[in-house]
Amino acid sequence: MNRFAWIAAALAATTFLAALAFTGGRGGPGLAPFTPAGLLTIPAEQVREVEVTSGDRQWHFVRGESGWRAERGTVTAGFEARLEGAVTLLRNSGPERILTDAELAGVDVAQFGLDPPRSRVILRGSGADSFAISFGAANLLGLSRYARLDDKREIALLPGFVPEAWEQLGGAP
Repeated sequence: MNRFAWIAAALAATTFLAALAFTGGRGGPGLAPFTPAGLLTIPAEQVREVEVTSGDRQWHFVRGESGWRAERGTVTAGFEARLEGAVTLLRNSGPERILTDAELAGVDVAQFGLDPPRSRVILRGSGADSFAISFGAANLLGLSRYARLDDKREIALLPGFVPEAWEQLGGAP
């Protein structure tokens, strides 16, 4: 390659690097801004009241000006952080799969552990917003759990750590 070709290639490379530096580089799928994909539509900071039922245990939490307080149920130290984490997981962690109404036709929901549910969570927002979800059994691999919203017929398959966060609120292992 002659000298002029090398100079042209160097100028092209410099121009390309300068363009990347000034435009912020190339966008990519891993660089997209985070958007919550969870089933909870109420913003986490607007949740004011939470009711949790897991087996024969029940909790009722209310968010006041100084933070969360338990009005029902036995809690252990640090429950406020676990409660905030559980709300955040429900808001941010999206379902792995949603079984549609057509897929569920003629299927007994009891096989998903949703009749009766293994645990149930009701959240109320600052307005009239409310959200209720029931968590059922684990899938065959044991990594995900079936869940159903009160106002939906579909069944979602959520990552197992979402319902586990709710079931560990009272300090259960």
